[in-house]
Amino acid sequence: MAKIASASSPLPEFKLPGLKLPKLDLDALFGLQKANLATLHEVQSVLVDAAQAIARVQYGWVEETVAGAQAALRRKEPRSPESFANESKAAAEKALSVAKQSLELAVAAQRRVVELVTQRGQDNADELKALAA
Repeated sequence: MAKIASASSPLPEFKLPGLKLPKLDLDALFGLQKANLATLHEVQSVLVDAAQAIARVQYGWVEETVAGAQAALRRKEPRSPESFANESKAAAEKALSVAKQSLELAVAAQRRVVELVTQRGQDNADELKALAA
């Protein structure tokens, strides 16, 4: 078997300049993530509470509507056109009121979520700046 000839001169050594990686404070990063998760939990609570409040308002309206319909079916005397018009107007106003109340609850929840997320974003930026310094 033939031997491989070795080079008589050693290979030149190449040195890469030292890479300086930033020091990471893992505890601070984990604290940042923990704060993000806490904000997410609060956002979720706000949304769930708003959904429950809207459902309660709408459920109450449905109960009132069903009770009114049952009472109307039990009546034996005919209704006058004026009373029918007044009842229809009252029902439409109630439906509009429920829709308005549901919208107000949703908008209030949305505003609160935007406040929470905006504040968390600002806090994240401040904390990341402090970590990078």
